Amino acid sequence: MVNFFAQDLPGTNILEDLGAGLQGWGVIVGIIAIVVSGLLWALGAASDNAAQASRGKRGVLYALIAVAMIGAAPVLAQWAFDLGQTANAGG
Repeated sequence: MVNFFAQDLPGTNILEDLGAGLQGWGVIVGIIAIVVSGLLWALGAASDNAAQASRGKRGVLYALIAVAMIGAAPVLAQWAFDLGQTANAGG
């Protein structure tokens, strides 16, 4: 079995910094999407525009799911890697 140590690979610190930066920008964009969708929802509800209110609700929900996935991505990736390490090559 081969042990995987990311710190032994060249450029790992650069990729870690890039990943953290992208995660931060993703959360910022998600927060902006939540605010804009909330405004659309409020304007649609206030003007009796059911279609606009519905799009705003969907936007808030999708943005919340996206931000949750961005936040959980490192944990999910580690879980998948650990699961792969428990696989038996057969024999």
